[in-house]
Amino acid sequence: MKSAFPPSAAAAKSAVSTRRGPWRAVWPWLFWALWGVWLAASDLRNDDVQSAVVLLLVGAFVLGFARPRHWWAWAIALGAWVPAEPLLAAVTRTPMAYAPNWGALIAFLPALAGAGVGAALASSRREKGSADPPGTRAGLS
Repeated sequence: MKSAFPPSAAAAKSAVSTRRGPWRAVWPWLFWALWGVWLAASDLRNDDVQSAVVLLLVGAFVLGFARPRHWWAWAIALGAWVPAEPLLAAVTRTPMAYAPNWGALIAFLPALAGAGVGAALASSRREKGSADPPGTRAGLS
């Protein structure tokens, strides 16, 4: 009778790929929710735009890099946290540092820029990586 231990390389690879499958689909949504709550909560107490712009650029870059085919949808979803801040303030009974206005819709611009750069970098990395021999990472040997 053949022993099951140690597992064959094919069995180990299939076990790892099945564990990684659901997480690959879930983590962008979890990142979007947590990053968006952090963005909105930190922006409620701050009347400066710089911190919100940096958070939007970085968060959208990560989501655009992770999902380059739908980078624009992730940018819109992340940018929507800024106009939704008055709702978050009402739910948490937190006073806002500034009066809500239509200017919050400008938040979509840094989100689109960050996600676009992330998607472009991911696409160029994938194109470059396809020419590399199997078993090597793009640009490294």
